[in-house]
Amino acid sequence: METAKAFENHPLKYAVEEFSLANSAYLRMVKIGVGNFAEYERAWREFLHRIERVWIKTQAAVYHMPNWKKIESGFIELRREDPLLQYLHQARNVEEHSIADVAKDWDPHLQVRQGKGIVELTWEVWDRSLLPVKNRGVVYNPPMSHLGQNIEHLKRKGKAELRVIAEFALRFYCDFLNKVSSEVVGRTDR
Repeated sequence: METAKAFENHPLKYAVEEFSLANSAYLRMVKIGVGNFAEYERAWREFLHRIERVWIKTQAAVYHMPNWKKIESGFIELRREDPLLQYLHQARNVEEHSIADVAKDWDPHLQVRQGKGIVELTWEVWDRSLLPVKNRGVVYNPPMSHLGQNIEHLKRKGKAELRVIAEFALRFYCDFLNKVSSEVVGRTDR
């Protein structure tokens, strides 16, 4: 394939590979859906690792390029201040360096009531929730906003919070890679 060959020596090759692997982990989460939680959680943990490595591999690839320092500080600030990006970074650290859970399986709270020959069943709507993570004594709650926009309404019953957060992360890091490619790598090619 012509494009793969052209991309073979691109400085962001390894960052893009990590992005692709993060996307694959996300797609596994989608495919598993309400299925096996252990597999779902494993895909989420892999997603956390891979999406963080997009940042790490990008830094390693372009740290010496003249335009990198100009945009790096803005992204460092975003990763430090944005609740979603901060949560992802800290959840990955907790997953890597502790034995704490980073996600919770659905508990339907199934209730059965019987009376006058009628059986009534109730249960809570399906979801898979993010858990607060604690790293170095600081608790990071699941994000309610991203890039200044409230995302709480997207994290509702019937949705897997992990997938919602992963979708936002994929969009963010796709834009990040495109920006680095055009403003850092592209400018050194001229």
